[in-house]
Amino acid sequence: MPAIAGQTLLPGERLCDFEIVQVIGLTSFGVLYLGRQLQDGSTVAIKEYMPSSLAIRTRDGRVEVTDPAHVQAFERGLQAFLAEALTLSQFEQPNLLRVSAVWEDNGTAYRSMPYLTGTTLLAWRTGLAEPASQAQMEALLEGLLEALRTLFQAGLAHGQVEPLNIYIGEDGQAVLMDFDAVHQAVQSDPDKPYVDAYADPARVEAMMSTDLRAVAAVLHFAISGDWAPVRPGQAVRYPPLSDVLLRFKDSASALEYRPEFLAAIDAALAQPVQDGPGTITEFRALFAADSSPVPLLEPGGTVEKKRAKRPRREPIPPAPPAYPLSSSESVLALLANFERGPAPSAEDVEPFQVPEVPTLTEEAEPTLPPLRIVNPFDDLESRDSLPTLSVDEQSDYEPLPYTPMPSIRPRNPWKQRLPVIAAMAAVLIATIGALAWQLFG
Repeated sequence: MPAIAGQTLLPGERLCDFEIVQVIGLTSFGVLYLGRQLQDGSTVAIKEYMPSSLAIRTRDGRVEVTDPAHVQAFERGLQAFLAEALTLSQFEQPNLLRVSAVWEDNGTAYRSMPYLTGTTLLAWRTGLAEPASQAQMEALLEGLLEALRTLFQAGLAHGQVEPLNIYIGEDGQAVLMDFDAVHQAVQSDPDKPYVDAYADPARVEAMMSTDLRAVAAVLHFAISGDWAPVRPGQAVRYPPLSDVLLRFKDSASALEYRPEFLAAIDAALAQPVQDGPGTITEFRALFAADSSPVPLLEPGGTVEKKRAKRPRREPIPPAPPAYPLSSSESVLALLANFERGPAPSAEDVEPFQVPEVPTLTEEAEPTLPPLRIVNPFDDLESRDSLPTLSVDEQSDYEPLPYTPMPSIRPRNPWKQRLPVIAAMAAVLIATIGALAWQLFG
């Protein structure tokens, strides 16, 4: 979120052994600063617990609660912030956020972390015009599972595996960032005693299953670009990747996906959270099948130009597949037909025999009489003059009597207008007479 005047510390202020350089960003529960260590001058990232809905910053830089009713929620979030920082400081896993120092000051708490150069998975995928490649997907999967393995072995769960909370470094490694403990502590019911989520083994187990399902949702997002958060007790329907890949039929990344890899993502998202994989081993079993990518491109990235010639043989009817094709495999088989290169050479194809079409010659034409339309005027055209009737033939002719048409006289327009004019004149005279009677009595 954008920084508001008076909400963050100013550059140059000292915190323990660090100095504030600038504000990197804000969230609803904290402020992230770019800092410098005073001893060796190294650059670090410093996070401050600052719930904007519960507290404000005074002029001297201290954080105070805005309402006495918020004190309990603020303290819960503060304790969760400290517990999360202390927990992360115990791990040395490259795919998990590492905390180097934790301390309290200004009425709140702080933690320092290594400053990572890169961007979030959300911003990274949003800036891409095509989905992530198969290699990028595998690196993302391995990084997230290794980070979760470290947490699961310590009896912890993350609770907020989502694109905004996954950092992609310049080396392509995925780093899992903050937990969801602070959010749960602040947003818990103030009328009920707060119980840490990790105090209940059944709840921790449910959170682990939710984290693994969220990993599949993150992989789906890396392909589709559409994100729907995974929450306990909420059923989210994700479209099959077979439908998603139809939007990227011209993408080289979509053409190199392994069918079993896509089928594993669909299978993990199709199951309810309580019925899905609950351990890293069960989740990896979905991706255990090994298969080479669809061979559409050569190692250099160019489309395959030639195909090896094979000896001609009689066509053999195709055998039924050993197992039914999944939706992802069907789409990859469809996409495999794009950019397949030129057609086979002429030596590999049986020549098509075009049947000869016989043509009619003058000798082969049937001797039929020419078609001619009888014209009754042909005889007249050959004569010099038209035939005339004889005297006897003329005697039988009687002309019809002629009746001349009656003459049409033009209408007189004034004959129809005279009655109207007369009526108007009478009305005018009567009006003038009535007016004169009223004036002169």
